[in-house]
Amino acid sequence: MFKAALVGAAVTLACILIPIVHFVTAVPSPLIGGYMAGTWSACTQGQALLVGLLMAVLLLFPAVIAVMGVALFAQLSANFVLVVVGAAVLWVFAGGTVGAALGGASARRSAAS
Repeated sequence: MFKAALVGAAVTLACILIPIVHFVTAVPSPLIGGYMAGTWSACTQGQALLVGLLMAVLLLFPAVIAVMGVALFAQLSANFVLVVVGAAVLWVFAGGTVGAALGGASARRSAAS
């Protein structure tokens, strides 16, 4: 599951970091990354929950660095940083889990036929 979550986190990060494209792909990026991870590992719904959780944990550090960088220049409070990072982690967890469940179901369905 760790390799699948690593794939999902890498796809999510790539969707966010690519200039111009990120305007379209940043919001659904956890869903896209989770789908890729779920398809790659053909995970079950229980495993999809673990993939989403691991994706969120893997992307926690980059989220903290990005938000702290903005907060330092804009002189924002630590509470703001906690709220934004918490929301981002929850978004990645939810999107990664749903994407992994959909991708896993798709992979299992195509393998069965």
